[in-house]
Amino acid sequence: MTSALTSVPSSLSLAAASLYGAVAMCSLVAAGVAILRKQQGWHVSGWLLLAVLFVFLAVLRVYGVEEAIRHDLRSVLYHEGVYGERRTFQRPVAAIAVALISLGAAAWIYIGFRNVVGRRNVAMLIGFASAYCMIGLLGLRLISLSPVDKLLFGPAKLNWFIDIGSSLAVFASAAYYSWLVGWRRRKSA
Repeated sequence: MTSALTSVPSSLSLAAASLYGAVAMCSLVAAGVAILRKQQGWHVSGWLLLAVLFVFLAVLRVYGVEEAIRHDLRSVLYHEGVYGERRTFQRPVAAIAVALISLGAAAWIYIGFRNVVGRRNVAMLIGFASAYCMIGLLGLRLISLSPVDKLLFGPAKLNWFIDIGSSLAVFASAAYYSWLVGWRRRKSA
């Protein structure tokens, strides 16, 4: 099995990795603010987890790991002689992935917004929900089912909208959290 790790990332990959890096930095700032302002422990660990996720996504993008995994999976299918029948198992896997993503999103909305009180907690919830969308998108891209790929990479460029939109939502949530927690503390001092 030959790996297809990219030696030189494309300008789009570098731009995406830069965005992910900015999201990771903003999440680290939010974690730092949470520590300094003695916020709940899950806020600190949540922002740190989001920072780690986006560093991981940046590394995947710069080194072309996602494309290498897709390439290696195709190579295995060719080698096993089942590449022509790949849709027979891609369809159920894609259906399960879409169902899990949808159920997870519904759970975030129903349980999260129903039980979460306070702007800081809502910012955390939005950050986590957006990161969940990123993970779901990554899963769908790895499954690489043709009809899903046409939706994601077709003329509407849903892949870009979901990727950039989710990243910016995490960034905005972290920035808002940092501003809110820092501002409220300074105002009361």
